[in-house]
Amino acid sequence: MDHSHPTQIENTAAPAWFVADKIEHSFDAREIIAGGGHPLPEVIAGANKVGQGQIYELITPFLPAPLIDKIKAMGFQSWSKQEEIVFYTYFFKG
Repeated sequence: MDHSHPTQIENTAAPAWFVADKIEHSFDAREIIAGGGHPLPEVIAGANKVGQGQIYELITPFLPAPLIDKIKAMGFQSWSKQEEIVFYTYFFKG
C-alpha cells in the first residue's frame, strides 16, 4: 500500500468503533458539490455537534481527502466506504 496518501479508499472491514446505531448526524453533500460549492463549513459544524462516542456520516460523490484530513485533525477517527458512485465517510469522536 502507498502510505504517501494516507486518506484513500480501502476495501477494509469497518473499524471496531463503527456501529450504525451510533450515527448521530448524517449530511449528504452531493447537491452542494454538484452546484460547485464546498461542504467544509457544514461538515465542520456538523462534526462539532457530534457527542463523545458518536459518529458523523458524510455522503459525497467522490472521496473528499482534504476534507477528511481536516476533520481528522480535529481529533476524529475516520473510515470510508464506496458503494457504486457514492462514498460514505464516517467520523468517530472517541
